[in-house]
Amino acid sequence: MSPASRIDLRIAVVFCGIVGLYHVLYLSLLLSGGPLIGPMQNILFPDFLVFHAAVRAFLEGKLALVYNIDAFTQFQNTIYHDRFPWTVHFRPFFYPPTWLLMLLPLGLLAVGPASGTFMILTAAAATALEGWRDWWGWLAVVTSPAAAWVVLAGQNTFLSLALFYGGLRLLDRSPAIAGILLGLLSYKPQIWVLVPLALLAAQQWRALAWTAGTVAVLSLASLGVFGLNFWLAFLDAAREAGSARVADEMFQRIFMHMTTLLAAARILGLPPGVAGAIQLAGAAVAVAAVWFAFRRHRSGEARTAVLMTATFLVSPYTLNYDLLLLMPAAVALFQRGIALGFYPLERSLYLILWLMPTGGMILNRLDLPIMPLVILLFGAVAWARLQVESKVELPSAAAAR
Repeated sequence: MSPASRIDLRIAVVFCGIVGLYHVLYLSLLLSGGPLIGPMQNILFPDFLVFHAAVRAFLEGKLALVYNIDAFTQFQNTIYHDRFPWTVHFRPFFYPPTWLLMLLPLGLLAVGPASGTFMILTAAAATALEGWRDWWGWLAVVTSPAAAWVVLAGQNTFLSLALFYGGLRLLDRSPAIAGILLGLLSYKPQIWVLVPLALLAAQQWRALAWTAGTVAVLSLASLGVFGLNFWLAFLDAAREAGSARVADEMFQRIFMHMTTLLAAARILGLPPGVAGAIQLAGAAVAVAAVWFAFRRHRSGEARTAVLMTATFLVSPYTLNYDLLLLMPAAVALFQRGIALGFYPLERSLYLILWLMPTGGMILNRLDLPIMPLVILLFGAVAWARLQVESKVELPSAAAAR
């Protein structure tokens, strides 16, 4: 390792260590009721409360409430009145029935223990399928701003990370297991949407078959447990989620958390038609990038980074906690930079990306929506690294460290 590389690595360790220590202290103090050293959260684990409420509705024989936005919101006001500082007005469940099926065991626990169990299990799955490869890099990931927002929201991003990276890493060694993992990821369609395209482009026929089979089994199982009417209600809810009324409601409530091209265009005040066209253009670029990356290049860190970046560009609905999905790829490409040299301003890009889950939220409030631009630039670096990976035999990760 060159002297310059050692300096880069030491700076990264100090930076991630300071950021990580802050987030550990912030979360610990917030959860324990200690002094506040960061943004106040009036509702802890708000997204997990939605998940848990859907399970409660099923167990109490009120399944029809789940995809009725107003009725389901009122149901949450009733059962979690002690957790809401005021009456909430918009708490939809837009996940497919397969996600509710996966959540059912948590209904055996009260909401507090259930949320803790959920976070521990999903973080453990991510560690088992991705983190073990690079313990120091993984420590940076789990103490990053993105991870802090996942914990605060009570979101499922650790599970998505486990299934996404675990599935892609096993494609060549064990297509069946990879296909099962990637099929389970279908519980979150906006993250899964480009996975079948990637498998098709890579001609990973066995993995694609196992993915399709897993999706089919999950769907049939949820159909058997919840019934056809629940699936029909989900399809109606999915159409409603795309309506102008619901889209506007969601944007007004969570625009500061959104990372998408569509949200950025709307924050800048562009007409809805123009915003939609920008989102479609980004999606087209994302689809093309994934197709060529998986058609022409072998498995590797850069190819995975291209797919994950493209996922953020194609989806009109990703939030700041979803940025955790980019962090393992960012760590991997940073290590490639140490081994092969950095592009101009590449180091600064990683720093900005790392801070973006919180910084981007603040900038969105100031009408400076730069998150999609940062993601796009990261994708450009991933694409450049992908071209290099096809020509250069890279040093091992251990040698890079």
